[in-house]
Amino acid sequence: MPTVRGSELIESWAARRGLAFTLRPDEAWFRRWEPYDTIAPPSAYIRACTWMTNPGHVVLVEPWYADGDADPLERTLLGFASHPALRHRASMRVGEHFLTRVAFVESPPPPRVVLGDALWDAHVTTFAASTREAAAAFHPRLRKLLATHGFHGHLELRRGGLVVHCAGLRPTPEHYESLLGVVREIVGAAVL
Repeated sequence: MPTVRGSELIESWAARRGLAFTLRPDEAWFRRWEPYDTIAPPSAYIRACTWMTNPGHVVLVEPWYADGDADPLERTLLGFASHPALRHRASMRVGEHFLTRVAFVESPPPPRVVLGDALWDAHVTTFAASTREAAAAFHPRLRKLLATHGFHGHLELRRGGLVVHCAGLRPTPEHYESLLGVVREIVGAAVL
């Protein structure tokens, strides 16, 4: 298990924001989200901050991509949201990142699809069981939000939840704050 330096800063930020902080969260909860469509699973999840809302919740966490006590080459954050109004399954990514899933051992990759939206299709790699499912998941309002913010990273939508990775975010209080805002906006745009 990794040695987690600087956790007191994240814990203080979470307390100020009214979020629950768990240094070593329940791995089983995160593992139930796996396998991801576009994200490689980490060896551990650390420093989870949970924001409870009605009717769902948001969990921000650092995925640990190193074995044992070794330090990873890169560090980032993932945001998870549970919301009953999320009904479609599709995933997308903009760019290639160190956590992009390249091996598909336990499950086949979902098919790559195009939506027929020239701007989206030129910049985004989209995966879903069908073009119709992808278009329902990434409807125009959500596509507009992501384009407006110049989203770079991964977004996976599924029945009852979503997972977000924003490229460039690191495990700092400022970036936890940024990711919380991004996840809240995406949920707001994704639910119809």
